[in-house]
Amino acid sequence: VAMALATQALLRLCPENGAGCLGQCGRLHLCKYHLKGFCRNQLARKGCRFVHNFHSDHNLRVLKQYGLENLNHDELRQLLLQNDPSLLPEVCLHYNKGDGLHGSCTFKTSCTKLHICQYVLRGQCRFGSSCKRSHDLLNPECFEKLERQGMSSDIIEKLPSTYRNMYDIKNGNRNMSDLEDAKSSPCKDKKPSSRRDSSTTNDDEPEQICLHHLYKSCGFKGKCIRTHFHLPYRWQVFDGKTWKDFKNMEEIEKAYCDPKNVRFDYAATESGSYCVGFKDMCCGFAKVRRLSTASSVTKPPHFILTTEWIWYWKDEYDMWQEYGKQDDLHAASTVSSDDLEKAYLAKSSPKLTFKAGRHEYELNF
Repeated sequence: VAMALATQALLRLCPENGAGCLGQCGRLHLCKYHLKGFCRNQLARKGCRFVHNFHSDHNLRVLKQYGLENLNHDELRQLLLQNDPSLLPEVCLHYNKGDGLHGSCTFKTSCTKLHICQYVLRGQCRFGSSCKRSHDLLNPECFEKLERQGMSSDIIEKLPSTYRNMYDIKNGNRNMSDLEDAKSSPCKDKKPSSRRDSSTTNDDEPEQICLHHLYKSCGFKGKCIRTHFHLPYRWQVFDGKTWKDFKNMEEIEKAYCDPKNVRFDYAATESGSYCVGFKDMCCGFAKVRRLSTASSVTKPPHFILTTEWIWYWKDEYDMWQEYGKQDDLHAASTVSSDDLEKAYLAKSSPKLTFKAGRHEYELNF
């Protein structure tokens, strides 16, 4: 699987590393200064008390959870830096306003944020060399701030592309052809948070699987704007150029339909077996997507092979419960999966209020 560098990942450094974490955090135990390129403590007589090994026993277990164990140090470094804003210094927005050497920044040379054009770091400054803001992270002022954060010159030279990737990830990779489908469409029986965050939006006609093709009755045939496939769902991985089908997509679908599962470890491609993360819809660095048929609430009841979305919430015992269903421990909510699905697709409001027993809740889409 070819790895696309501007990809979203949930991998993070453990904030409790060195402060009593027992190793159940699911995050990397790693010195953040070593990650940035240079740790001064490693030169001290006692050495650094934080881990400097990307592939220590603990870190390797975490990397395997995300299917990232085969990435080298440089790839992991870039992945972490571009996905965790806390690891990179902020760009000064006041510097980017007003006139003068420091724009409208009142801190001037004592400002801890970077005085650089915010648009050049997004790859979209239209002024080019005539821009009145600095485009150079290697200028003495920026370079000194970055060095104080423990960044090596090699890392600093790569920062423009790192910031650009971070911006693309945050804004859905809108400038990248097949990765621009940043909003997703996970499968049925999935918790709603993943619905918004995975890979392609089935509101878009070309990303829907054609129901009439499944019924053997599509009159448009090769000219149909919807996807023709023999199943009501389709799992694919982006190889850097095109979307390729997984070989065992029925197994992936079965795992994905259980809200307890956050990944599937044996997604088969032509080049081998890989781990697919259901939360970030990634396979290592490569983007994953799931296409499906239209939502069942948008079609008459007699339509078959539509996608029935089941909405869940997690209770105090860490168990997923379906909206609208009652059990011995919980009162039924006043909304069902169909109610939530209709409200979600209508997009008339970003939130929905409902009751369960004596309590009132607000659900943010």
